[in-house]
Amino acid sequence: MEDIYEYSEEELRKLGDAIVWTTILAAIHQDGVIQDSERAEAIKQTHIRTFSTEDYLKPIYKHLDEHFERDFDAYSATLTGTQEEKENMIQAKIEASLDILPSIGPLFTQKFGKDIKDLYNRVFQADSTVFQFFAFPVISAHLEKFGIK
Repeated sequence: MEDIYEYSEEELRKLGDAIVWTTILAAIHQDGVIQDSERAEAIKQTHIRTFSTEDYLKPIYKHLDEHFERDFDAYSATLTGTQEEKENMIQAKIEASLDILPSIGPLFTQKFGKDIKDLYNRVFQADSTVFQFFAFPVISAHLEKFGIK
C-alpha cells in the first residue's frame, strides 16, 4: 500500500464517524457517562494524530480535526436509554461507518484497525478502572469482521 491514499468525501466522513463513535464508546462503556477527562482525551488524541500518525491515516484525522469536538458532542447528545441501549446504538453506528473498509482494501483495514484500537484504549484509560478493560471486545468484534485482530 502506498503511503498516500486519495480518500473520497464519503470515505473521510465514514472513517471519521467510526473514530468519533469509537471514542464515545470508550468514554461511556463502564458507567454510561462521558467524564470530562474522557472527552478531553478523545479531543487530544484525535488532534495529535493529525500530525503524529502514519501518513496514510493523516488525511482522515486532519479532516476530522476540523469538526471532531462538535461531532463528539452532537453524537453523544443523541444517546438515550439504558447503558445497553446506548452501547447497541453506538455499535450500530460503528458498524455502519466501517462498512466502507472492504472497498479501501485489506492492508488499510488492518492498519486502520490497529490505530482505532489504540485510540479506544487511550480514551478508555482516561478515566478507567480494571473492570473497563473487559469492554474492548465490543469494538474488536466489529473490526474482526474485516480481518483485524
